[in-house]
Amino acid sequence: MSDATPNRRSFVGLITSLLMAAIAFLLAIPAIAYLVGPLRRKTGTTGDGFYEVGPLADIPIGPWRLMSLEMIHEDGWKRTRVRHAVWVRRRGEADRDILVLSSICPHLGCPINWITDQSRFFCPCHGGIFDADGTHTGGPPPRSMDPLEYEVRAGRLWVRWQDFKIGVSQRIPVNV
Repeated sequence: MSDATPNRRSFVGLITSLLMAAIAFLLAIPAIAYLVGPLRRKTGTTGDGFYEVGPLADIPIGPWRLMSLEMIHEDGWKRTRVRHAVWVRRRGEADRDILVLSSICPHLGCPINWITDQSRFFCPCHGGIFDADGTHTGGPPPRSMDPLEYEVRAGRLWVRWQDFKIGVSQRIPVNV
């Protein structure tokens, strides 16, 4: 009977040690993920800065069309969805016959509208006027509308969104 007591004690001690090690391991997983997480963070959602706008077949040849792209900003563990509007116009069948303009007025950042019956862009905030290609023709904006880079991939339009400094005559990219 005296031999059974130390074996039972050592068995209970071993089980207790294993249970404590398992609890410590389970508590360490979130702490390690918290410390290593920012190192694995991606800088952009697509890697090359382009965001899908939609199928090229949905964009008719000729008229301007307001389309949106959705960006996901990642800051550590916080993910924020941001939508931007772009004006898109196909002038022909070729991929190079596309014009993409930012919908943000270079004067003070108001949204620019397309006036179909006058065939021009108009900023309702301060009366900025742009022709059918986005060239500044009147009002206070210091420059023309900002063109955006685009690519056509497998029949879909991808646009690289870029913010530009407002209120200046030069097109200066800014990172927001």
